[in-house]
Amino acid sequence: MPAGGGARRRLLTLPALAGGLALLGWLLHHTGLQPIWQRLRALGWAAPLVFVPYLFITMVDARGWRLTMPAPGRVPLLGTMLSRMAGEAVNSLTPAAAVGEPVKAYLLRRWHVTAADALASVVISKTALVASQSLFTALGVGAFLWRLDRPRLATGWLVALCVGCVAFTAALIWVQGRNPGMALWRWVRRVAPRARLVERLEAGTSAFDRRLREFYRAEPRTFLHATSLHFLAWLMGAAEVVVMVTLIGGSVSWLDAFIIESLSQPIRATAILVPAGIGTQELGGVWLSTFLGMCEADAVTLWLLKRARELLFDSIGLLYLAQRGGRHALQAT
Repeated sequence: MPAGGGARRRLLTLPALAGGLALLGWLLHHTGLQPIWQRLRALGWAAPLVFVPYLFITMVDARGWRLTMPAPGRVPLLGTMLSRMAGEAVNSLTPAAAVGEPVKAYLLRRWHVTAADALASVVISKTALVASQSLFTALGVGAFLWRLDRPRLATGWLVALCVGCVAFTAALIWVQGRNPGMALWRWVRRVAPRARLVERLEAGTSAFDRRLREFYRAEPRTFLHATSLHFLAWLMGAAEVVVMVTLIGGSVSWLDAFIIESLSQPIRATAILVPAGIGTQELGGVWLSTFLGMCEADAVTLWLLKRARELLFDSIGLLYLAQRGGRHALQAT
């Protein structure tokens, strides 16, 4: 990556991070630390339980990614989980660059997965993840409108959004069948014909494109299976909301938990320059939770627990990345 591009990205990211931290500080000041502390104390010995749902979510998502590999049994489930956690941690730190996806592919080299097959599995899994997330969000919009007692509007939007999800997923698959690797290689060759990257890309792009074509042609059921697992993981996120709120002494219905979890996804996506969506994720999540009737202290505590869970799993991922040669992985991307 050119040094100038990295410097420009830092110039954008640092103010965004400062703004996000300022939002988080304002939110804590507005709510007050005392009521939040009371709810955290209510956790007691059960505090570790707040991390259990996401452990299963990570396991299910890893299983979905593993299905897209040429030889799924070659990479153990634990290794897939840790590689995915490492990539997601890097994505949190570089939200506008999505550097974590190549990192995931790089970490599969330990199990002798070729670069082309590893990167293709990441792309296919990401497609399945986006498809399942789009459907999850569409259902959340429908549930939200139904919750507001607008059943006709809910039905109309749900049908329209689901059709859009199918069309969008079909478009992604179509693009992946049109040799995207070779298209990228030709573009790089025109822009920088003497760059070493051109030679590195040329060797693997054909195998990458071939793997994408073969997968979608020969394994459509596997893609649906992977998408279903990712969708299950999104649903388990609603269970995480219920578990966290219950452990701090609050209450939330399963419908509201589903709405909170599904609509919080686009809220975070809007803050693309803020690392980990810090501040913006909490503010948007708290607003949505209180709009649905949750008291502010419960809502703030819920999103702080989600942030703590994210920090824990990202830390594990970064430690694993460091153990497996993190500097080389980032340079390779």
